[in-house]
Amino acid sequence: MGLQNLMNGLLLIYFLFMVIVTPLFDCQSCLPSNLFPDVLIDMNTWYANEHGDYLSIEKPHFFVGLIWLELVVMWPLCIANFYGIFASKSWVKKTCLIYGVSTATSMVFKGYFYTIEHLRTFPGVCSNFGP
Repeated sequence: MGLQNLMNGLLLIYFLFMVIVTPLFDCQSCLPSNLFPDVLIDMNTWYANEHGDYLSIEKPHFFVGLIWLELVVMWPLCIANFYGIFASKSWVKKTCLIYGVSTATSMVFKGYFYTIEHLRTFPGVCSNFGP
């Protein structure tokens, strides 16, 4: 029981974080910038430039699609998971599984394109791989 309570506490903090961060930062890639305060836009721009996150800078179509997936599917699941863990609902294991599978799937696509973009900086390495 102790380990399960520890994991539930960590997941509760994670889902609370995602409930707040997803609409404030991730949605800047797919929604008009006039919907967000300047301080959030500046923070997102700083992050993208400081860390060289080309996905946030260029906003390729597949990335915008994944952000819409996060907004339409995963964000409501975060809210449901937060509530389910907080209220000790029996269905929370199923919604956490759905969230985990969706996250893992989107990470495969993000990781593939991120890796291909970084391999392009090395001449001749990416000649046989990627788009």
